[in-house]
Amino acid sequence: MRNHANNREGAILKGICPFFLQINPVNSLVWRATSNKGEAVFLKAAERKETILKQIEISSAVSSFVPYLPFSDGEWVKESGGLTFACMKAIQGRALNYAYKEDRLLAMEKIAHFHEEVEGMISDSIPTVSLNRKWTNRFLRFKQEIATNVFPLEQEKLICFYLSVGEKVVSEMIEVERLEQTALRHHYIVHGDPAHHNFIFNRDQLRLIDGDLVSYAPREYDYLQMLNRMLPYCDWSLEEWRESHIFSLRQCIENPFLRKLLAYPADFYREWLVNPSGRNELLVKTAQQHSKRAEFIRHVL
Repeated sequence: MRNHANNREGAILKGICPFFLQINPVNSLVWRATSNKGEAVFLKAAERKETILKQIEISSAVSSFVPYLPFSDGEWVKESGGLTFACMKAIQGRALNYAYKEDRLLAMEKIAHFHEEVEGMISDSIPTVSLNRKWTNRFLRFKQEIATNVFPLEQEKLICFYLSVGEKVVSEMIEVERLEQTALRHHYIVHGDPAHHNFIFNRDQLRLIDGDLVSYAPREYDYLQMLNRMLPYCDWSLEEWRESHIFSLRQCIENPFLRKLLAYPADFYREWLVNPSGRNELLVKTAQQHSKRAEFIRHVL
């Protein structure tokens, strides 16, 4: 199995290896590498060329993103094994930790700065997004997955609760289309995946990485995602952000329609679908938080 995997990776990297002194895998689409010039980089690959091109374009236009570097022959992308490759500069630093208030604040401020930097940017490489379609598809996939399994009574009740919440939210999302049209008209751009590990912090500098999901969309979408990831560390309370100077963040709390979207269990669905082997652990963790989370959901709905 290992030889097969090595052979496959070798075939994928065949056109890339001549440009590097060393390449070590991080995951299926990322490698840590040293270029022929001695530069430390992360070699990133994507199935769609546009995904790589938009990240290079964004990182070249703003200071918020870790920059990309050309290959030793001056080209910015290479194609090999059916994938498109680019080199992201490797910088020292740590990921943020949303368990800490200081890091939560850093993340919110950096996303706000990014939004300001890219406002009005026009690019054919940046797609639009439909939150209604995305969340509906995720809900339907989750519903289909649980339909083929039998669970203990308490777990079944928990699963059914989050199924019903998702169904209610996606059935009342018509207003997001108006928000998305406005965002496209003003060329608002979002990061699309502001998870803690997509921030790199080293003493006096905070940068973003992983712009695979950068898109034209309402700014509130980034904040909704971050709040969804941060709320478990805030005792399922929005008080920490009520006085924020960031308008789009306050909108997620003050606007009844946007606040309702915080009930959507995006994290629960995501973990369930992405990590099938960890579902029992997910159910245990969700059960521990359920009382406060259910109260929060009833409040925002």
